Amino acid sequence: METRRPTEALASYFEILADADFLDYCPIYDRIARAMAADHDALELLIDHSHARARMPVLFLAATHDLVLRGADPQLRAIYDGESDADPWPRFRELLFANRAEISQMMHTRSTQTNEVGRSANLVPIHRAIAARLRAAGDERPLALVEIGPSAGLNLFADQYDITYTHPDGRAERIGDPTSQVHLHCNLLGGRAPDLSIDPPVIAMRTGLDPAPIDITDEAQCRWLQACVWPGVPDRAERLAAAIAHARLAPPVLHIGDAAADLGPLIDSIGEDMIPVVTSTWALAYLPTERRTHVIETIDAIGARRDLVLITGEDPALTPWVPAIDQRILDAHVGDGTPTVFAVRAWSGGVSMTRPVSLCHPHGGWMVWLLDQQEGSHG
Repeated sequence: METRRPTEALASYFEILADADFLDYCPIYDRIARAMAADHDALELLIDHSHARARMPVLFLAATHDLVLRGADPQLRAIYDGESDADPWPRFRELLFANRAEISQMMHTRSTQTNEVGRSANLVPIHRAIAARLRAAGDERPLALVEIGPSAGLNLFADQYDITYTHPDGRAERIGDPTSQVHLHCNLLGGRAPDLSIDPPVIAMRTGLDPAPIDITDEAQCRWLQACVWPGVPDRAERLAAAIAHARLAPPVLHIGDAAADLGPLIDSIGEDMIPVVTSTWALAYLPTERRTHVIETIDAIGARRDLVLITGEDPALTPWVPAIDQRILDAHVGDGTPTVFAVRAWSGGVSMTRPVSLCHPHGGWMVWLLDQQEGSHG
């Protein structure tokens, strides 16, 4: 069997990302990713990272974006900000070659921190459905949100944002806080819809575990969050800025730690008067398979002795414990971002049940609800 050269593997990473995520969504990165895949000399600069997983280009693009935000190339900044429609590749390539050592250093010392606030629109209906199920069983305990890989913890405030859901017939439903400066929009696709009239849960705790949590009060760290946002995509940068401002009013308590090693003690520290709701949205995707498995085994062991809920919003290929959804639903949305399946794994009285709840765009722009309203409220 012929082994591919490292640059060939790198090229395939960029091509896959361009086809799956950037095409028709982020034209700037689509152009850059395809040009990178075809430029052997540029790929050679990343040879030290050729062993990395397929999401490596996302980190690389964030590192270069950080330089742009620091003023390294005003012309490229104008393209990123939508003030110029010039071809980004020549300026990007020049920036890469001029700053290759610093870019490589950032890639070795930083991790992707895509604190995509749009995913809050996917989480809120799930939180409400969980609360409804608990109330139906006579359980009035509040929720304790525990996020795996929260970055700055912006999605821990999902219930405090102003969210509008648009149904296929054009009808809009608005929930959350109408006075919030964080405005989210999510298109509901398919024949089912979540019951948005369900009373929101009481949330008694908002916390998370991250190897390098973002200090929301630190401007340089917040700039890295901005660098992880793809340029030229409408509203993403604006809603991130608004969410940062919101979180600064009452910063969440985030813990430094590893999901595989430290999640158990964090959950165990939560009193029995609360229901832990552990959440991962595109965080488990960045862990090796054995560590993902260990996280699930840890949560299962805790769930065997106390009531607990796990919400995952991940590529379904990486969550084999979640039952597969109808392939026809997946096929209908091929090419509109890497498929992201939100699923709930709930333990009650030591018994667990896992079910997929929704198929979503990875940044929360649309959602296909998979449950009927009775299932969503009581299933």
